[in-house]
Formats: sequence, structure tokens, C-alpha cells
Amino acid sequence: MAYDEVEVGQLCVNQANDRHGEVGSENLAIAELFRLHNSQMRNLAADIAAVGAVYDPPLVMPSDGGFVVFDGNRRVTCLKLLLDPARAPTADLRAHFMALRNEAAAAIPDRLSCQVEEDRNVIDSILYRRHTGSQRGVGQLGWNNRAKLNFVERTGQGGGINVAAEVERLLAEADRLPEGVIPWSTLTRLLSSEEFRNRAGISTAGRRFRLTHDHAAVADALQRISSDLANQVVTLGDLWNNEGKRAYLNRLQDEGVLPVENERLVEPRDVARAPRGPRRNAPPPRPAQATFVPADAPRIQWTAAQQRVRAIWEELQSVTLREHPNATSALMRILLELAVESYIAEHGLNVPDNLSRKVGAVAADLLQRQIIDRAYFDELERIRLNDQLVSVASMQRYIHSPDFAPMENELRTYWTRLGRFLVATLSC
Repeated sequence: MAYDEVEVGQLCVNQANDRHGEVGSENLAIAELFRLHNSQMRNLAADIAAVGAVYDPPLVMPSDGGFVVFDGNRRVTCLKLLLDPARAPTADLRAHFMALRNEAAAAIPDRLSCQVEEDRNVIDSILYRRHTGSQRGVGQLGWNNRAKLNFVERTGQGGGINVAAEVERLLAEADRLPEGVIPWSTLTRLLSSEEFRNRAGISTAGRRFRLTHDHAAVADALQRISSDLANQVVTLGDLWNNEGKRAYLNRLQDEGVLPVENERLVEPRDVARAPRGPRRNAPPPRPAQATFVPADAPRIQWTAAQQRVRAIWEELQSVTLREHPNATSALMRILLELAVESYIAEHGLNVPDNLSRKVGAVAADLLQRQIIDRAYFDELERIRLNDQLVSVASMQRYIHSPDFAPMENELRTYWTRLGRFLVATLSC
């Protein structure tokens, strides 16, 4: 297996591409790719023009002084037409590629790193493993929905909202842009999940960019973050994983840069764009919460040490309150204990072996770190100490008492009162 830099002009789009079968010329092969995959080809070309790179090396074989492409024909075709729009098969496509080339954010590469193989049997073996399904693990395994979500939360890519662009727009409107160019890819990676976005005072829940804290506090935080990235005080390597992101944000929090609890808005506020007209219809009533952890709960950026508690969290997002109140109450109690134990271990707290005291110690630490405010801390203390319906003592009785049965609405109330505590404990 060898890799070599090859001029795009030396690459020949395969006339016998398995996507369409054998045709008579390279131009006909290019036309067939657009006939079969027009919208995907246009999107791929736009992406190459935006990033100025092809990240997956084509698989090629030497032939007649050039190289025939066996895998990567779509990439090579888009690159050829970006370099020479006149080769596009229709007038509409020629205009499209001319516009992409003229508006490209980066230089269009005229050389590609390619995997060069001279043995056709080796090439067919590679294609078989790449393109004929998983073959019981021999071939490539496609990502399931959870894997795709993990990628989006790790990198921020593919989430539907360009967070970096929204941040830059907010800072520009506030006249707070830093010196230098903000590296969007690094900023997107840092603000890749709701946990990290919320710490900076923003949210994209409901596919809308919104402020969760006071505008001035958010602008201060985002200006500092953008300045650190633009001036390479912090680089992509520092933010490659969740631990690095959390360490950087913790440092900003210790410096008093990030928004604090008493600056939180009662309702997240959309960042203003064009004025909206009056709403014609009132929104439909919100359905009752069906599971203990609701579908719109903040996403936790899980660490490797939290896999058991993550599994319980996800079960509590699928087990319904109405049909499984006993299972929910037991899992809820386990979730609380594992969450506080995870926090205690992470932050080195010295706490007696008692669930109520553990909850109190974690709440006090969250208050001291300004993750929660005094009013919510006082509420947690009432939950912890009072022998009332919604209390740590009541949760214990759900597990041990033969007569103390959980009710659907009571379990919803537990989330209403403890949800913020659980999210903060698992995220910080």
C-alpha cells in the first residue's frame, strides 16, 4: 500500500465505474455521475470549495501515463470541474461550478494524495471491503444514530446550526470582535454540546441559537474565548477531547470569565434577527413528560468513567412513568447515588458514607463554584433534610418499603426539583 501526490490532471475518472457501468469516455462518466447523483455531487463540490481539501485519498491504478480512479470518482470529478468549470456536462452545471470556484473560501487543490495500487486483485479486494456492506465485520461498519450523535457532540460538526458563525455575529453586533481571525473549527469543537455551550451562556436547543444568561456577561465570555482561540492561547490540540474542553472552561470559570447563576435568564432569549410578525396560532399544549429524564433534557458530555451512570440515564429516557413507575423509582434512586459518587470522586470531596450527606456536600461544592445559586441550594437542602414526599428519605422508601408506592406525578416532580442538580453533578 503506497501513497503518492498526483496532479489532478493525471487522474482519469473511471469509465467503468461500478456506480453506473461501462461508458465510452471520461466525459460520459462525469455526466453519468451527475445524472445519478446530481444533488449529492453539487453538495460535495460546495464542501470541497469551502474547505479547499479532499480528506479521503482516492484509490487509483497507474494506466497509460496517468492514473485511473477506482474509489473516489465523485471527489475527483468535483475537483476537476472546480478547476475547469467548462468541462461540466450542462450549461447549468458550468455556471454552478464557476460560481463555486469564484466564491471558494480556500484555494482549490490541483494535487491530491492518492493510494496507488498496481494489482487489480488488491484493488477489488479493497473495494469489496469498502462498498459491499459490513460482511459480518470484515467490511466497514456504518455508524448508528448513537455513534453519529457522539460524533456531533464531540466535534460540533453536523449539528444543524453553525455555532461559530452565530458567535461571531453576536460579537460583531456588540462591537466585541477580537483581534485576529476566529478559527471556526476550533470554536465549534469547544462549543460542541449543550453542556459546554450553556457554560458560555448560549444554547441551540430546539435548533435555535439563544442566550441563556445576561447578554453582557455572555458577550464578555465569548469575546475572551474567541480572543484566546484567535491568538492561539488555546489551540485545537488543547480542546481535542472533553477533558481538555472542560479544563479550559474550568480555568475561565475560576478567573470569573464565564456567566454565573445569578445572571441566568428566566427564559432563554433568542438572539434578535429580523422582527417577526404576529403569531397567528397559539402553540399546542405541551404533552405531559412521559419519562423521568425528559426528551429535551440537557445533553451530558459523558466521560469514560461514567458509562454505567450513562446507561441508567438513557434507560430513564426510555422507561415510561405510566407503565413502569417502580422501575423508574429504583433507577432514579440509583442515578442520584451514582451521580453524587461520580462528582465526589472527580473533585476529591471528603464525605461520610450517607446519601443525604453526600447530596449536601455536592450541593455545597456546586454553590461554592457558582454552578448553582443560593436559592436552589436552599431548595436542595429542604429536599435533603425534610421527611416529605419529595425527599431523599422518600426515595429510600421507594426501594425498601412494601407499602410506599411511587406515583406518576410524584416522579415528574422529582425531576422538576432534582433535574438541575443531576445535570450539574454529571457535567461538572
